[in-house]
Amino acid sequence: MPVHDISATLMVELLSLEHSADGCQMEVGLTRGGGSHKRQIISIDEYTYLQLLALGPFEGQRVRLSLYTKWDPFRGTQFSSLVKMNRTFSETLYFACSDSYKSLLSLLKQPEETPSAEPAPQVAEVTVPAASPRQKRERTALWSRPILLRGLVFSLLLAVFLLRMDGEVELFTNSAEAKQDASLEAAGSEVEEIVPAAYIPDVRLAALQSGQTEAAPVPVAVPEQPELSYEAIELTGDSYEYSLPEGYVALSFDDGPSRYTEQLVDILVKEGVAANFLFIGQNVSRYPGAVRYADLHGMPVGNHSWDHSDLTANSAEENRDNLARANQSLEQLITGPVTIFRPPYGAVNQQLAEEAGRQHLKVLLWNRDPEDWKADSPEKIVDYFHDTDPSGGIYLLHEKSITVQVLPEIIAYLKGKGLKFAIFK
Repeated sequence: MPVHDISATLMVELLSLEHSADGCQMEVGLTRGGGSHKRQIISIDEYTYLQLLALGPFEGQRVRLSLYTKWDPFRGTQFSSLVKMNRTFSETLYFACSDSYKSLLSLLKQPEETPSAEPAPQVAEVTVPAASPRQKRERTALWSRPILLRGLVFSLLLAVFLLRMDGEVELFTNSAEAKQDASLEAAGSEVEEIVPAAYIPDVRLAALQSGQTEAAPVPVAVPEQPELSYEAIELTGDSYEYSLPEGYVALSFDDGPSRYTEQLVDILVKEGVAANFLFIGQNVSRYPGAVRYADLHGMPVGNHSWDHSDLTANSAEENRDNLARANQSLEQLITGPVTIFRPPYGAVNQQLAEEAGRQHLKVLLWNRDPEDWKADSPEKIVDYFHDTDPSGGIYLLHEKSITVQVLPEIIAYLKGKGLKFAIFK
């Protein structure tokens, strides 16, 4: 399914959780891009149910479930995420899950008209009638029902197993060479999401204690990882952003997502800094995993148009569709809205700026250009940094192999100047 096929876009909202004599169930709302909406009650395994329950309570909040899972080699388990939202904040939380939950998500992602070749999980479509008083009382109590004793035994055994495993599994690091495997170069293939050694999600494991009605997280030892050190600058959108105050510096990467996105993100995370990634909408269908990877690791994702054309030559209607299409391709993969727009070639006029404003996008330009896209040696890029004053600079970089090679040296040089790294939101 092409990522930019808006009619097939699916959002899954968690409405309730229930544990009964018949097993564990969750009620979800399924909204597709074409406008269809329905509610379903889905049977899930007890292990995943306990992990979800541990992230509650959810009263007064909307809960959006991710449609993707990853394998955590340090814990030996799958994990996924959810986003808790209300009017003032959103929070992304991670939870361990089973292989059967992963299969369930794969089934939900299939277009409605396409029958699944996999064994179907226990899914029952629900036509929601007016709730009886008894049903209302039951739904109100969904988040605080006591859990059966078997949940206690299962969770405690799991926690002991994982804690023992922590001392036995050695950490590994992702090498640039490993990520340059030729299989990733095939056009149209999605880059598999990889958990780098510097990033281990805080997966909270649910455990139950006798007499309690809520599942409590069991602390799990997590290898130390570097904290990202930067200042987030909120743009007003009143003008184009060209530069930073003295003492600050910002890195930005254009023309992705690509097979180099994850390598660039890994280097930034390892060095404890962050940068803005400006993605082209047409590239998203080839590398959706790279978009999610950047967002998951704290890198702001921005709009670099749908097709990297000179938008100042377009009509107002063409620009409206161009920006909106790029936004939609990105926002179905990340946890928040797209707020930053970088016009291709830096070409912007009043009509384009006004359209960007209508779509709540703020224009981000640059004042330092190493021209890495055409450099024939890493030394030329490094020389540019040494020959210009980096203070107050917004650097325009691109997702190229040569940029991956020199990025650690660039960051080390900027840190050596005592500059504060910045990102834009």
